[in-house]
Amino acid sequence: MRASTNAIIPGPEDIEFSYDNQPFLGTQGDTIASALINVGQYSCRVTAVGEPRGVFCGMGVCQECAVCVNGIEGELACMTYLKPGMNIRSQPQYRDIPHEEGTDLPEVSLDVDVLVIGSGPAGMSAAVVAAESGLRVALVDERGALGGQYFKQPASDFTLIEDKLDRQYVKGRKLIDRLRESRVSILSGYLVWGAFSQQEVLLAGKHDRMRISTKHMVLATGAFEIGMPVSGWTTPGVMTTGAAQTLLRSYRVALGTEVMISGNGPLNVQMAAELLKSGVKVRALAETSKPLGARNILRSARLAWYSPGLFFDGLGYLFLLARKRVSFRQGAAVVAISGDSQVTGATVARVDSEGYAIPETEELFGVNAVAMGFGFVPSNEIARSLGCDHEVDPNTGQLRATKDDRGLSSVSGVWIAGDSAGVGGAQVAVAQGTIVGSSIVQEFGFTLSPQLQRDLQHASSKKKRAEKFQAVLWKIFAGPHIGTKLAEEDTIICRCLSLSRADIENTLEPDIRSAGALKRINRAGMGKCQGRYCSSFSIELAARNSGQQHDAHSGYAPAVPYKPVTIGQIAYPEQAIPGHSAQS
Repeated sequence: MRASTNAIIPGPEDIEFSYDNQPFLGTQGDTIASALINVGQYSCRVTAVGEPRGVFCGMGVCQECAVCVNGIEGELACMTYLKPGMNIRSQPQYRDIPHEEGTDLPEVSLDVDVLVIGSGPAGMSAAVVAAESGLRVALVDERGALGGQYFKQPASDFTLIEDKLDRQYVKGRKLIDRLRESRVSILSGYLVWGAFSQQEVLLAGKHDRMRISTKHMVLATGAFEIGMPVSGWTTPGVMTTGAAQTLLRSYRVALGTEVMISGNGPLNVQMAAELLKSGVKVRALAETSKPLGARNILRSARLAWYSPGLFFDGLGYLFLLARKRVSFRQGAAVVAISGDSQVTGATVARVDSEGYAIPETEELFGVNAVAMGFGFVPSNEIARSLGCDHEVDPNTGQLRATKDDRGLSSVSGVWIAGDSAGVGGAQVAVAQGTIVGSSIVQEFGFTLSPQLQRDLQHASSKKKRAEKFQAVLWKIFAGPHIGTKLAEEDTIICRCLSLSRADIENTLEPDIRSAGALKRINRAGMGKCQGRYCSSFSIELAARNSGQQHDAHSGYAPAVPYKPVTIGQIAYPEQAIPGHSAQS
């Protein structure tokens, strides 16, 4: 399912590998995930009861794409690059880990002025400004490629026709090139598994581990997409819109040949248009809001005023959908997905103003893949574990960090930029990164160069316009809150542990008022994704049960390690982790 394009040309498919004892071919630059999906292999792991699971988030958050590679279990297909001769097998629910004495991983200590976590728009912008001003800067990201979820770039081994790349690629490439030309120490492929203070940030890599001490820390960890539980949403071939876009934009692989897209927001419209341009058949786009209503005409004019480029990009996407006769279902959503080891169909229904499916409006579409995008959740585990104050955003119901206009959090020396502070989009993130980087430079008593002063002034102006653009955009795409309203009793809510809505609701007791309390009874949130995909639903159920509005402490408490790592990556046989006893 390698998608055609006149701007990005993948190499020949001559990388031999096997999956569950079947031979296949991939191309240089593929991840295991893109190589598997390209040859129609959607399943990656199986649950304890034998149900298949596949790529879902595409960014190392959900842990659903775990596979066994050359005998090493637990490798994430979306984060692991394909190499010749790989013997890949589907991953069982319970891993067989051989006993190993201690660890031989060397540890590297690094002391820097500024540590930036996250290499998306905000992180790269902050790192560039700080490094160009003479500060010692390290930038860390668990992914192997720079750019984050917005500026995701084509695989480095692909041939690019520069003058045919779209503006999103070009802007990202310019920022990445500027970053590489600066003196930033780029630490790709390292997972920040623990941050106990600014002086003790611990990283796990494949071949070593790192201990970083810094004076200022920039958290630019971005966001991940909300998973929307409907019947069949765990079927291989169902993934987030962001995962589908990563496959297409970075690896030129379509998620399917006949695709359904469902959700809320402009990213789904862009995804549909990009698939159409690549020769993929999009059967329908189900959008829970009604953006094409007459009352949005004036609002659209305001979008054009705040950001003409983004407005006309969006208009072009809509015209393409109309020209290709894609069924654009407004006020609708996918309510059920059929298929066992792979998607075979998706049922769309209209939804009312409260987010419930309207009976007798269902229509079945024959598709072999589904992309679902219902908004984003800030990745704030590190910020919360460091003690940074958060509050509930009344518009989204998600946590947002409390910080000043410069991006400084409630904890001295800890700065937050981009969507990890509260989802505001890529344009806001770039501007925030520049503002944070400039503020840190000034904290060190340095004077900004004339060029950086102009950049800061431009970023401040751009941030205001981008925030106004976002405010209007989400009025246009204002839709009902769905939550668990489309989930049946047997619909899986906790993907990691395969807990259904009934499994969770049946454990509710009168005195349960938070997701954390609920977790102690039914274990929802104790799987490998650490509650990232079920926490919002557990919070919703607990709030409904108690009759109280949720607050900044209603969810699961962050804990180290922030994501799964092996004991061998973090064990200290001769010394304790800082601040902890050897026994703990």
